[in-house]
Amino acid sequence: MAVVREITTVASIAMPVEERWEIRRCRYAPQGGGRGRLCIATGMHGDEMLGQLIVYGVARRIMHSEEALLGTVDIYPMLNPLGLDTTERMVPVSTRLDMNRVFPGSPQGTPLEAMCYQVMQDMLGADLVLDIHTSTQNKSELYEVRIGAQEAPRLIPKARALCPELIWVYPDSSAFRASLTCTLCEAGTDAMILEADERRRRPQDIAGGVVDGIFCKMKEMGLWSGPAKEPPAGEIPIVHSRENICRVTCQCPGIYVPEDRIGTRVEQGAVLGAVIDALNGVIREEVRAPFGGLVFSQRSYSAVYPGTLIARIRKEQA
Repeated sequence: MAVVREITTVASIAMPVEERWEIRRCRYAPQGGGRGRLCIATGMHGDEMLGQLIVYGVARRIMHSEEALLGTVDIYPMLNPLGLDTTERMVPVSTRLDMNRVFPGSPQGTPLEAMCYQVMQDMLGADLVLDIHTSTQNKSELYEVRIGAQEAPRLIPKARALCPELIWVYPDSSAFRASLTCTLCEAGTDAMILEADERRRRPQDIAGGVVDGIFCKMKEMGLWSGPAKEPPAGEIPIVHSRENICRVTCQCPGIYVPEDRIGTRVEQGAVLGAVIDALNGVIREEVRAPFGGLVFSQRSYSAVYPGTLIARIRKEQA
């Protein structure tokens, strides 16, 4: 059965100098619509580029095996096209706001609120929405699924088929409640954040792993009948922001030189890296793990100051 591919503008607003800010969606569906709907969104932050490669990989795999698509896949590759064009994390207009702190938006609000409202209305009712992000500057992350604490009991079992290396349960803070993921969940549409890392290895390798997880989930949802990775058989580590996460910071300014600990389990006291003073040729500080556990986030080679986040460790259970 041939796949119908349709590109639609789902949000649009006038800008100065006869320009328009537009958010577009590409829909892939079998003739007749099939069963179920998955939304994949990326480009919320303009300095996060890996999502483009991930949705490209999803689209290519669908087009290569059209007969295997059994339901609808909606791809939103650039939620913040203005930021993407200028490599700006925030929306680079007016007060430079974080788009992911403005949902659910308002049809009568500011241009940014109106855009967020239109995007959310287009996604409501989907079986699942995946909001793809990538690690921020100077920080490496495992491939993670992030879920709000209120939705965790229901969504953690559903996240397994995405084959993440980690599931992170966020506290229900006021900031998170204004995100796309949280507002969709509150409105009755399942949504999760996918966080990946484009800085450690070839981006094609990282993106390929996320794409494999997406198709594994699509098969579980009944949207895909083609080859797909099997869901993980073993335990997926779960972290809770206020319970078993240890934030490691440095005490001295300088240049941080990391050890490659991401994705490994370290013992208490293990060296995570060193803060060096290039002028005097000395090590100012050896940064050590205060607890044993899984290093799931680490700072890369960069300048640091007292209090800079160096790593996050999932504490081993006693």
